[in-house]
Amino acid sequence: MREYDIVVIGGGLAGLMAAAAATKRGKKVTVLSLGSGTLTIGGGIVDVMGYLEGGIPAATPSAGLLQVGDKHPYKMIGRPAIEESIRFFKEICEQEGYSYIGNLDKMQWIPTAAGTLKPTCLVPKTMDTTELKKADKVIVLGFDALKDFYPSLIAKNFKKIPAFAQKEYEVVMIDPKLSEGRDVTALDVARWLDTEDGLASCIEKMRNVVPSGSVVIIPPVLGTRPNYLVKEKLEQALGCTFVETASVPPSITGLRLRTMLVRYLKKNGVRIVEQAIVAKSIVEENNCMAVITEGVDRERTYYAKSFILANGGFYGGGLLAEPGKVIEPIFNLPVEAPTDHELWANYSLFSSEAQPFAKLGLDVDEKMRPVDADGKVILNNVFVAGRNLRGYDFSFEKSGNGVAIASGYQAAMSV
Repeated sequence: MREYDIVVIGGGLAGLMAAAAATKRGKKVTVLSLGSGTLTIGGGIVDVMGYLEGGIPAATPSAGLLQVGDKHPYKMIGRPAIEESIRFFKEICEQEGYSYIGNLDKMQWIPTAAGTLKPTCLVPKTMDTTELKKADKVIVLGFDALKDFYPSLIAKNFKKIPAFAQKEYEVVMIDPKLSEGRDVTALDVARWLDTEDGLASCIEKMRNVVPSGSVVIIPPVLGTRPNYLVKEKLEQALGCTFVETASVPPSITGLRLRTMLVRYLKKNGVRIVEQAIVAKSIVEENNCMAVITEGVDRERTYYAKSFILANGGFYGGGLLAEPGKVIEPIFNLPVEAPTDHELWANYSLFSSEAQPFAKLGLDVDEKMRPVDADGKVILNNVFVAGRNLRGYDFSFEKSGNGVAIASGYQAAMSV
């Protein structure tokens, strides 16, 4: 029987950060990953706390942390651990050559593909808006046949934002000749720029429409690899500054971040099992002995001293909605939820309030161990991170990746 120190269930940001923190402590770690979580969907930026109750923007991520409710994961984790987790995340990024900028004391507002501004905390250098704020004229550059990125809409909507209204905007387009009769995705363009020929061709096309010294808003296409080589080569060749936007899936910035974290974990000896469907657990006297995965060929059993549950909420299958109840399917942990489904949702369109169903999840103690309604620890060696947790609406608050990093780190440090 092969036993690990820690088995992490889930390969999203919470699970990967938990594995990173655990291996830093010298633990022998295996990650059971069904997929990549929301990293490649929601983007590679780290929202910590963007909006408060009532839809009020937080002045800074730090100020937002001070106003969370008693049941919020941040309240259970505590400010010191949150700060430590952010530092640890940035250390990994720096070490891997894909550093992130930002801190808890300043809200960053980054451009989106719809021409709005999104509040966040940490971003890759490709989204640094320092020069964008200074510029008198901004180029918005699009690619022919690229879907879900509309330069004219960005320019139009930016003119409505007070801090950007006085700037001059020019829309330019280049043709990467990638369509072949179909829509082009950001991933297509990013892969094109990964190649020497593609990057050289792009530089020549841009020279015809982008004056030297320009600040250029561009879709997130500056390569798929977790480094800044494409950005640096473009800026050096053209004498411009490029600023990527946040965008709809597929998220290239999220792909880069996941690639970087997986690379870091593998270099540090973490075993990652892909497409692992964790179906059930073996529990004895309030301790989990093993979890069992099921596959086409056979079941596999993974024994460990401790387990970190980070396989997502409703979207990831970590929580399942059934008539009148919500269940956690691996350990059968209790989830408090109204029996009347009508109370699960806020039915107001464009509401300034969070969705009740999004706040459903597992109650934990300060060590991230699951507890019952009386606050008693249910499983001594199981720790919970990410969207399995109760008390927050990550989409409404803009807090998802922040909670993932902080809770994954706290869970690993509590083992």
